[in-house]
Amino acid sequence: MSYLTLKEASEATGLNEATIRRLCKKTESRPFIEMKKGKQGAMYTIQANYLFDIYPPSKLVKTDDYTRVYNDNTSLDKPPLQDYTALLEAKDEIIQLLKNETAYLRAENTGLREENRELKLLPSPTSISDAPLSETPIDQQPDKKSFWQRLFG
Repeated sequence: MSYLTLKEASEATGLNEATIRRLCKKTESRPFIEMKKGKQGAMYTIQANYLFDIYPPSKLVKTDDYTRVYNDNTSLDKPPLQDYTALLEAKDEIIQLLKNETAYLRAENTGLREENRELKLLPSPTSISDAPLSETPIDQQPDKKSFWQRLFG
């Protein structure tokens, strides 16, 4: 079995030593804890498998995988550049499609505005007093009395 000191456990999990110490003091943790003699007296050691079941290990960052970028005020770690040509081509294609769609929508908007202007020039049906309310002319509408007389008469 592999045992870790509190310092090693806190570095492996990215947690504070006090958090690991509280875990060691719990009664359910006692079977997985051993006291070992150190330079400054007895110290806790915790079984690695138990520790990682409770607190997963933090991701180890390999400094070789990153390129150091120095700025005037700050320094940033950035992943190394990769071949993004396919991604850039797809982005350019999407941009072109959006430009075409924008041009189409602008043209259609202009057409709709012109139609709206033309419609505003026409008089509204409520302002015409002699306009018929129904779609059929008055002289072609059936006579209601003759209809009722034919039905019951």
